[in-house]
Amino acid sequence: MLDALTGRLLACEPELLIAVGPLSLRLEASARTRAALPPPGAEVTLYAELVVREEKLELLGFARAEERSLYRLLTGVSGIGKRLALAILSALSPGQVAQAVAAGDEAPLVAVSGVGRKTASRLLLELKGRLDEFAPALAEPPPPAGEPRREEALRALLALGMSRPSALRALAEAGEAPQPVEDLIRRALAAASER
Repeated sequence: MLDALTGRLLACEPELLIAVGPLSLRLEASARTRAALPPPGAEVTLYAELVVREEKLELLGFARAEERSLYRLLTGVSGIGKRLALAILSALSPGQVAQAVAAGDEAPLVAVSGVGRKTASRLLLELKGRLDEFAPALAEPPPPAGEPRREEALRALLALGMSRPSALRALAEAGEAPQPVEDLIRRALAAASER
């Protein structure tokens, strides 16, 4: 499976052209990835995504692994194809997309060319709770040392499959730690389910 490639950048526009050994590969990329690249002639490493279609194979390049991860999540939403996902990644950083989804704010998504209100609503609905890893600014600070109940509750929530940022937010909403650990976990789960 193709994961990443390293080669010499030959051109950036309209697509990336990269010499990898005796091959020259043509890749599509977001404007954000193209802006992060060094000038032609330099060596680059890109995270790759191979899109298989009936009539052809398409190769996409991403400057950062998190951008590729978000691309995969975006294209998993019904009605979002490669072109629209790249347009979103060109206009918004992964953190901005995560903040819009967490806040239920359509405005930044609708500002992207090609994204209408229906598509933005679908994105908000289908991606809710799935983008925590892209928005570290949304996370609560870790529990202070010396609060073993809260730390134990955090470990339990992580074991139940919650992401760390979601678990920290749920614990912050659950209240103070003097309560028994089981109650703290119950209240944190209830707080998370209300979001």
